[in-house]
Amino acid sequence: MQWSGSVEELTDAVARALETGDHHAAVEHIADQWPHLTSSRGRELRELIEGLPFDNWNTDPRILTAIGASYRSVGSPSRSAALPYFHTAQALLDAQDGASVHTVATLRAHHAAALRSLGRLESARELADSAWEVLERDVTLTPAKRVAVQAVTALQQGMIAIHLGDYEAASGWLRLAHGLSDPHLAEPELIECLAGLGFLKYTSGDFDCVEDFVARMREAGDPQVVESRFGALARIAELLVAVERNHLQDAEALAKRVRTITERTDWEPLALYATAAISIINGRYIEGLDHVHHAQQLIRSWEGPAAVRIQCEGMRGTLLMHLGELTAAEQIISSLTPTQNHANCPARFIAGIRFKSGDSAGCLAALQDCERLGESHSSRTMIDVLLLKAAANYDLGNEVIADIAFDRALLFVSRTRMRTPFTLVPAMTMQRMLGRATDRNQPEHVHSVLEELRAGLGGMSGTSIEPLSDRELDVAQHLYLDKTLSEIAAELFISTNTVKTHVRSIYRKLAATNRKEAVRRVRELGLYLEITPY
Repeated sequence: MQWSGSVEELTDAVARALETGDHHAAVEHIADQWPHLTSSRGRELRELIEGLPFDNWNTDPRILTAIGASYRSVGSPSRSAALPYFHTAQALLDAQDGASVHTVATLRAHHAAALRSLGRLESARELADSAWEVLERDVTLTPAKRVAVQAVTALQQGMIAIHLGDYEAASGWLRLAHGLSDPHLAEPELIECLAGLGFLKYTSGDFDCVEDFVARMREAGDPQVVESRFGALARIAELLVAVERNHLQDAEALAKRVRTITERTDWEPLALYATAAISIINGRYIEGLDHVHHAQQLIRSWEGPAAVRIQCEGMRGTLLMHLGELTAAEQIISSLTPTQNHANCPARFIAGIRFKSGDSAGCLAALQDCERLGESHSSRTMIDVLLLKAAANYDLGNEVIADIAFDRALLFVSRTRMRTPFTLVPAMTMQRMLGRATDRNQPEHVHSVLEELRAGLGGMSGTSIEPLSDRELDVAQHLYLDKTLSEIAAELFISTNTVKTHVRSIYRKLAATNRKEAVRRVRELGLYLEITPY
């Protein structure tokens, strides 16, 4: 069970010691019990310490560590106020001969948490590593004391690893912290551990487990703690799952809550990234770019290879892609390095951009690293890879390969209920592939997905677009025949500017962003299939 004491009981014990003049006992009470209280009752703990005679605690590194750690408490007004206390405690320990291993490791673990909250990720990781190494080397600590500090250190190692995009290491550390949590983690720390594990389930594509971890958080603690920075990661995961499943109302409601509980925390940039992701399903791409910009401002001074940097740049490129800025989007995304196992996979967006540009062979080339990863590729982003592989091969006439890739994607989709990957493939191409898939023998749960997807696309066909005028049909035919604008103008006896006006209207009506995409739309609609281009 979690420690059953309270700050009130500790206050009573300290008061009794002070009444008898036993100042040493008062300090020892606080030094022994503060780890159970600092993350939930930080302000009260500081007030209790300040009530002790100053000379009895101002040079005690244990009490200074307690004050520093108290600034991570729910409702704490400052993240940086902890650092002077940690620095002073470290200086005092450096000046001591034979400093307690327990005190040294505890200080380093909590100092790492403070640095992590400020985005100083490399320094935080170094401190957490050194705390773990000290505990591993020492043979003098009792098992109870060793395990208590190991639980806190493992928790911080896991959260730092999430920031750095090392999701496999994060999973191992957080599972260890959770295994040691009873009775060694305070309630907010346990909730933080569960939130981290829930977020990792999102990165691996196990969406239903995200909901399980949110439920476990609510069972484990006070709603005020769940709806704080300690539970923030799971709430962000919930928001991202809602986006992936195209649940717009749920996503927008969650975004408001997530923005509130992550404000002025190290998870605020990730929350802004998740909020920007809503733009993919509500179409407000400029608003999404503004959220990304805000997130990038917050992480500008962060230290270390934060995963959220890659995520934000990837989102910026994705939104520019949806705005039709394909060249700029590809330049941004091409510079990104994927995170472990392509949990964040820039290649799928490069492939999507190339497909939209009419370069199906280039689309497949962009996916080669994803193909090499095989089953090691994150299933969450593998759906995008498979859909694009199917679309590109279908466009190139490799229908058997296209059908296999598409059916594999549908199996993933039936398990995760993801919908946003379908935004990477033009609707009419998708409709054709869905129609072919419906004609094949599919499991029952896949057939239900197919029906929903076809209904959601609204049966995109030649009759579902805004009709082209006769003159636009003439221009579209010449585009299909790969004529230049000046050649079209000469053959139709109109000005080049008039041709440009018609082309813009054709692009709008066909939902195309360039000539190659418009030509693909013409072919898919079957408008000029009887004509062979030169």
